[in-house]
Amino acid sequence: MVRSLIFIFAMALSACGGGDGASFAPPTGNTHCGVSVGTLRITGNVTSVHDGDTITVCGESIRLASIDAPELDQAYGQQSRAHLAAMVLGQSVTVTYAQKDQYDRVLGTVFKPDCSQVNLNQVASGAAWYYEAYKCDIDIRQRQAYATAHAAARSAKKGLWATPAVAPWVHRNGVEAKVPAACPNGDGASN
Repeated sequence: MVRSLIFIFAMALSACGGGDGASFAPPTGNTHCGVSVGTLRITGNVTSVHDGDTITVCGESIRLASIDAPELDQAYGQQSRAHLAAMVLGQSVTVTYAQKDQYDRVLGTVFKPDCSQVNLNQVASGAAWYYEAYKCDIDIRQRQAYATAHAAARSAKKGLWATPAVAPWVHRNGVEAKVPAACPNGDGASN
């Protein structure tokens, strides 16, 4: 019995290279902290912050879903990264997700232990845009929360909104993102 427990404990610690508390959890439903999210989970410490919308947890590159932060070479790019780092670097988080993006990054929603949403906080603080082009990937309540946070930050001229801002997708591609008029899941076209 003791030998079995030691083996299980050792396997859990080795899952991500050590005892940092990181774990990959099997599907447990589609809500976390009362929010409708993907069914897969990664829990562990944030070991690096690449920019304002990409972190590393348990060796996995995590792209924060539903937001887009300024690129590092854009105005407010370094500040956006610093804001995210101050929130999560070295701290335990839970990432919920359903898929990876084209660059093999986990596309997830990041939660702190107190259930605060890191993605939404980046938007509310003016450190990132709500990436409305992907609004159909989240439920109506989340769309409304992101749209409200985005509008409030912009109105208050918080963070990147203090000066004229160029959206990261325009910076990268030179064109505006295509925002769906309606979502096929029946939630309507509401922001």
